[in-house]
Amino acid sequence: MHRRGKEARERALAALLLVPAAPVLVMCAVAIKVEGLLDRRARGPVLLAEDRIARGEVFRLLKLRTYRMDAVAALGPGPTHVNTLGPDAMTRVGAVIKQWYLDELPQLLNILRGDMGLIGTRPYPVELYEQELAQGITRKRDMPAGLVGPVQSLKGRRFSGPEVDAAYFEAYRTWPGWRLLLEDVRILVRSARVLLEHKGL
Repeated sequence: MHRRGKEARERALAALLLVPAAPVLVMCAVAIKVEGLLDRRARGPVLLAEDRIARGEVFRLLKLRTYRMDAVAALGPGPTHVNTLGPDAMTRVGAVIKQWYLDELPQLLNILRGDMGLIGTRPYPVELYEQELAQGITRKRDMPAGLVGPVQSLKGRRFSGPEVDAAYFEAYRTWPGWRLLLEDVRILVRSARVLLEHKGL
């Protein structure tokens, strides 16, 4: 019951967040297109969609494009993971967008569609998910996916990602709703601090 309440709460919050996010998204889109007019290498779509896994299901994760399209095309066909590209592949506008994590804002639409939640473990690219699954590691199949996760909220510190994910999943499965809500609020606060300090970029 508390898990259904968490999903409904986070979808409602995503809808509210889209109101202040909308003008930011428009400004980012304009900046991406203007740079493309000035620099041929920066031309391309405003949005990119990557195949990701959440609860064992593939969905299209939305992001603002921060990389040159020739670099994205070099990843080849099939599922992509643009974070494997280096900073040299970024556009000038993309570097600014990435610095403030604004490229993740379109994922509010993913939350509204029910693809993932606001708080949870980050959804994996398909190829990385399959590698873990072949080793008998099922965390990305079993755990809820989210825009902000416990691992991302601890960027800049030393920790074990799988252990942090596992601890959150145990809390998700067993904690009462009010306690899980407090933990989610703590993750949001820590994530805001990571964003403002530009950690883990």
